This record gives sequence, C-alpha cells and structure tokens, in this order.
Amino acid sequence: MPRSHPLAHRIAAAMREATLALGRHPVLGDVAEVAGFTCIDAGLGVSSANVALPGSVEGPAMPALREVAAWFAARGLNFRVDLPADAPSDLMAAAMTIGLRFRERQPVMLLERLWPEPLPGKLDVRPVADDRDVEDFCAIDTLEFEDDPLLASIIAAAREHPAVRLLTGFLEGRPVARIAAMLHGDLATLHSLYVHPAFRRGGLGTEMTLRAIALVRSEGAAAAALASTLAAVPLYERLGFQTIGATIVMGCDSPLP
Repeated sequence: MPRSHPLAHRIAAAMREATLALGRHPVLGDVAEVAGFTCIDAGLGVSSANVALPGSVEGPAMPALREVAAWFAARGLNFRVDLPADAPSDLMAAAMTIGLRFRERQPVMLLERLWPEPLPGKLDVRPVADDRDVEDFCAIDTLEFEDDPLLASIIAAAREHPAVRLLTGFLEGRPVARIAAMLHGDLATLHSLYVHPAFRRGGLGTEMTLRAIALVRSEGAAAAALASTLAAVPLYERLGFQTIGATIVMGCDSPLP
C-alpha cells in the first residue's frame, strides 16, 4: 500500500482488526505474535483462512518466516501470508523460498465520499440479529462450498462484536447475497461480499455494497476501504472506489516441513 496515502496505515491496521474479528473460531481458533507476524489459526483445520499478517518484522526475513511456518506446522496447518505490494523484496523472496506460492493480487480500494441511503432495490436487506439469521448468512455459498458448521460459529461470534455489521439480502424470501462491515472510528472496512451464483450479473452485489456503505455512514464512518478481487474492481470503481495499493497473497495447501 503506498506510504504516501494518508490513510494507508489506518487501513492496514483496520484490515488486521477485521481479520481477527471475522476470521477466527471463538473456541477452536488461536492467535499469536510470532517473529513480527500476527499468526491466526482460524480453527477450521487446513483452510485458506489460516493467515500470517506482517507487522514489525525486524531482522532477516527468512528466519522470521521459518518461525511462522513452524508455528502453523506444529498445529498441522497450512497458511497464507498477506503481504503489502510494497513489502521488502527479501520478504517476498523468503516466502517463496520456504515453499509459499503466489495465490492472488488483491487491490486495496478506498471510497472517501460515502453514499447516502440508496433507493429501494430488488432485495430485502436484513441485519444478522439471531442464530437463524446466521444460518441464512452462511447458507448462501453452499452451492459452491461445503456447508461448514465451524464457519457458522465464526459468524455467530462476529455478530456479537460491537463494531461488526452483517447484512443478508433476500429475494422472494430466499437469502441470495451477503456482506460484512466493520467500524474503526470514522473508517469502515467492507468484507465477504458474496452473491449466489444463480443471481449474479443482476446488480445485487452493487445493491449490497451500497446498503453496507449507507449503514456505516449512518453510524459515523466518513470513508470505507476493502480488499477486492481483480474481477470485482469494475464494480467498486463504478461506486467511486479508487485503488490505493494492493495485497499479495502467498500460501501453501499443506503444512510446510
């Protein structure tokens, strides 16, 4: 993320806070500071949700990443590392040397003027307020991914976080879209936008994003940030988001030796 942007460090810290709130099982998960990285065991076993987030990495990168890999390996876990695109080259090289492979480049995007409440759309958008709402929120992606009760436990715990907001979009009574948001003072971060495959390309992703923006705006947010997939960049650009940096995701599918 470019150091020149005045919100760069705040956004990085907010994304870290959101990962801790939205990406870890409340009982089975674990978190530790290891060699300048925040290591998160999501509590899901082997999973792309296990992540090491760089903080203040002092000294050579290779020994630090080997300590990180050993922490996950001791738990029988794979993991990913989310590196800012401007991370030192030795950190990138060390990640590849220990066996991590490039997964994706996620543009980091910022909206500095939040939209007010949008006009009524196709969806009935409801906040996640109870266990049944958690089931609806988690049921949307079961066509593409396995129904994981542990994931539902993570969402249930996130619902209790005072800064997390979860929204589900219903079409004719059926849950078809979802999004999460987290408040960090006057900055909000958006996460987990997902639309059921049968209902894509109909503007529902845009509608859910606008509803989330309006919600965080009503609660005091003045700007919103997110990490996008490359495919979703045009959607967010149409809403006024600008790319201010990127995250390089590197990972492994099994524990490293």
